[in-house]
Amino acid sequence: MVARAWNGKTKLLLALALLGMAGVAAFWRLDVRRNAGRLAEAGWTEDSREEAPREASLDLGTVLVPEDTPLERARAYDWRVEGLTPPRQELAFGLGEAEERGLEQAHRDYSVSLRYRAMGPERFTYVAPPGCGADMRCIYAELMRSNAEPVRVLGDRFATSIRERNLDAAQATELILGFVRRVHYELPGDEPFGIVPPGLVPAQDRGDCDSKAVLALMLLRQAGVDAVILYSDALAHAAIGVGFPGTGTRIAFGRRGYRYAELTAEGWPLGMIPPQYDKPLLWRVLPLPDAPG
Repeated sequence: MVARAWNGKTKLLLALALLGMAGVAAFWRLDVRRNAGRLAEAGWTEDSREEAPREASLDLGTVLVPEDTPLERARAYDWRVEGLTPPRQELAFGLGEAEERGLEQAHRDYSVSLRYRAMGPERFTYVAPPGCGADMRCIYAELMRSNAEPVRVLGDRFATSIRERNLDAAQATELILGFVRRVHYELPGDEPFGIVPPGLVPAQDRGDCDSKAVLALMLLRQAGVDAVILYSDALAHAAIGVGFPGTGTRIAFGRRGYRYAELTAEGWPLGMIPPQYDKPLLWRVLPLPDAPG
């Protein structure tokens, strides 16, 4: 049996926001709005004459899986990426009711196959498949497989926008990480293995550190970015590592170093690791295959 205890998955949103405002406010814009969704298009009235004009944005469109999913099921997101023109980005994602139920059922079925058992808040046991050891790599790999199609469709929209705008690896990374960070941070509660499947993260606007990390990994790799999941059982945290030049904390894997990317707070600089997690020897890279297709 593999015993897991993730009691350290505390909400980082407020703490990281305060740290960011204190340490890097002069150089980084920390957007702490938590209401994921497009701002309403206000009609022009005499009362609104003195209001500031709405910031220009780039709408990446609405992604529906399948295509005939009712528009009202789509969750709308807006976020900023400094260095892009315009910096404000928009995208909506919706998952059909049957598809959502299917992903939830597949997650439960997999937990049953591993004899998953909850033991309290953020504590559980399961029987790891052969060769998996005591970490979460097999759980993440299975979620990447079972959620491949809806995440691929979403990733196609990012890949197209990145290609059309001729964004480099750093810009593509910030575009995708900004979207994933915009998803509401929420502990999964009674979800098996304490993780929300990646296809459900944007569809339900919720996820914790590793829920977001699996989604970000799939989107980044589809966009051609060398990315890995960074995982610390001792610190009860997960993040993303990206393998291109730049400053900041790097976690070594083989002959490469991956820049740390925090996913639980908006505006957190790439390469900057929160002080409570700045213990490089406690981090490891989880080797994971690409998602099918």
